[in-house]
Amino acid sequence: MGILLLTFLIGACKQEQRDDAKQPSPPATEVDETILKGSPDLGPNFNPVHSELAYYSYVGEDQSMARIFVSDLNGDNVREISALDSTGFHTEPKWSRDGKRIAYTNFLGEGARIMAVDADGQHLTELATVTEDGFHMFSSWDVSGEGYFFFHWPKGGFTPDAYYAKGNQVERLTDNGKTNRPQMTAEGNLFINRIESVDPYRATKQLYDLGQKEVIKDMPEIEGEFIDGNYAVKAVENEDSTTFILEDMLGKDLRELGTVPYIKIMFATIDSRQEYVAYNTDFADGAEIHLLKIETGEIVKLTQN
Repeated sequence: MGILLLTFLIGACKQEQRDDAKQPSPPATEVDETILKGSPDLGPNFNPVHSELAYYSYVGEDQSMARIFVSDLNGDNVREISALDSTGFHTEPKWSRDGKRIAYTNFLGEGARIMAVDADGQHLTELATVTEDGFHMFSSWDVSGEGYFFFHWPKGGFTPDAYYAKGNQVERLTDNGKTNRPQMTAEGNLFINRIESVDPYRATKQLYDLGQKEVIKDMPEIEGEFIDGNYAVKAVENEDSTTFILEDMLGKDLRELGTVPYIKIMFATIDSRQEYVAYNTDFADGAEIHLLKIETGEIVKLTQN
């Protein structure tokens, strides 16, 4: 799913040059929710501190662009927070650990950049750059909240590797051309994905030692794609439904979280209090963002398409 989505996003980008990231533009404002209905909404990510969620939604008459939005967990108080970044296709919002900033990827004609913005839509900055026309995708802030892990591949072919950036320093962590999604747990353990196959997409999680600067263990038992805190959520597809299972970082199944009447689920993740599972329905089901209330099994449709 991950690589196919990347290909889709790259193809959806408008072929236009970036405006200066600091160019004045309207700040984040509340959004009339009716303008979002009918547009695919993807990539839910929980604020680790406050009860709200970030995601990206297709915008424009031809839906060739996407912007980052934030809403409360009941779908109220919707606001666009990447308005200062006026071009491109904005994807994969990731909250900082203090819940004050959001990093995201902006796909452009000349590549993709990692951007960060305050939760109120102010103070837009461009983060690390490896190559000017390469593709950078954000994955995880570090425990300090001052550095971030991401993966990058140069223009000309999908050969991604993991990197770490802090301040003006960028460090390459892998050089095999088959690594994506570095993710750090709440305890400071770094996991990366080694890509086994692009089509169909298959990857094995690996534990990476930052002191030794090398992979120290394959972790194929971890089947959930996204790490939150010290857990991952595995989506097990049934005939006409999907069951979510909570995993620890050894890949051990801890408990069943609930079942939803959808298949081909994307972006399954859990909040820090373990009250909700957020997920995307498939494009055939409207590409909606839903929340599953773990205690009651109730489904909250955050967006409806």
